[in-house]
Amino acid sequence: MLTDDFFTIAKDNFLCNTSYPLDKYNWNEYKTTNNVDIFNNEHDFNFYIHIPFCEKLCTFCEYIKYPKNGIEKEKEYLRILKRDIYKFIEEHSPIQLYGFDIGGGTPTVLYDDIFSELMDFCKSIIDSISKVKDMEPSIEATFNTITEKKAKKIFKAGFRRISLGIQTRNSSFLKKSNRADLEDSSIIEKCKMLKDVGIEKINIDLMYGLEKQTYDDIKETLKLIEMINPEQVTLYEIRYNLLNKKIDINREYLYNQYLFFYDNLIKMGYYARLGQNTFSKNKQDFGLSSYLRYRMIDNVSYKGFGIAAQSKSKIGISYNVGKNRKKLDDCLNFNSFGEEDTYLLPKEELLAKYIAISMYYGMFKISVMQDILKADPLDVYGTEFEFLKNNKYIEMKGDNVFLTETGFKFYGAIGALFYSNKVKKWLLDKNNV
Repeated sequence: MLTDDFFTIAKDNFLCNTSYPLDKYNWNEYKTTNNVDIFNNEHDFNFYIHIPFCEKLCTFCEYIKYPKNGIEKEKEYLRILKRDIYKFIEEHSPIQLYGFDIGGGTPTVLYDDIFSELMDFCKSIIDSISKVKDMEPSIEATFNTITEKKAKKIFKAGFRRISLGIQTRNSSFLKKSNRADLEDSSIIEKCKMLKDVGIEKINIDLMYGLEKQTYDDIKETLKLIEMINPEQVTLYEIRYNLLNKKIDINREYLYNQYLFFYDNLIKMGYYARLGQNTFSKNKQDFGLSSYLRYRMIDNVSYKGFGIAAQSKSKIGISYNVGKNRKKLDDCLNFNSFGEEDTYLLPKEELLAKYIAISMYYGMFKISVMQDILKADPLDVYGTEFEFLKNNKYIEMKGDNVFLTETGFKFYGAIGALFYSNKVKKWLLDKNNV
């Protein structure tokens, strides 16, 4: 099929976004039953720690999480987590650390003593491992679980960036989604407390593409952002395919909502290229933690710790115990959150994964593509690049390929041009072409 014909099909398919593979069965033939260390001979890493516990389970969250379930469960989780991390460091030393993020779930939902132990442990890791100069640890939190005591522990552990989700100020949507809805005054007060403690960067997560989301909802959300004045704002397009919801996605609707957010955030003094989802008050700042920056843009390998965490190396991807939504007790009984599913991937699948992830930031690098392919990507994907340039969907500046304003409208289809031939065929078959 011609590139422009495939592009036309992909641009209206809700499966084409920043997630890859499109279906868990796409990689079945690459799954290995052998005990393979996908990080053999690698020493440059991003670390990610997954804390799966939440006070409430939001229905729009696509990640693996469990309701808060007693201090003994948290103690056991942290015991296993620490042992897994110590073991990995011992086996792969010396390690150069590029990023260190803690997410979930809700890391700050942990009981005070457990959270303090987690922070002390993280500090010991951050202090003892070699790091790049711009390594910036970051942690996720919610406004209803972050306290001054926990904020001080976060600061003491070496974290200067914290990410909190507001998502929307539509109270009815939050209630329907089982999401806590705090008063503006409480949110503003918590942000002030974090700054007083010493947190240098507050990132606020917002979502667009929500069911029945209106521009009035967005205006109310932006009013709160203006009052908080956080250093960074991140926009997330909801990915209904990962929630297994069959909702008709109108790309024009999504694009226009993004533009509304973008125009207003720029007016507030934030910097961003049109087409990226991260905004920063600092023009030199990518609006990302170093973990996300090195993972998405530079393709630095990342190791995920904890239930259902994903890892990616130069040769494959693995998913920890729990990815298939096992019960918490079943995961704890393994006495390790090691790899449950491991895929040794051919270069075209690794390339497709990199491009899909990078669409989140609206750019990718030729040098990274070449490192993955071991060949000149402008030759391998000459037809695709020619199509994208001719239609002014991309702009190439040195090593960097940027989505244009027009290109961002079809970012999913642009990423799809770099899918493996196998996944392209699967997508076409699904569309009965």
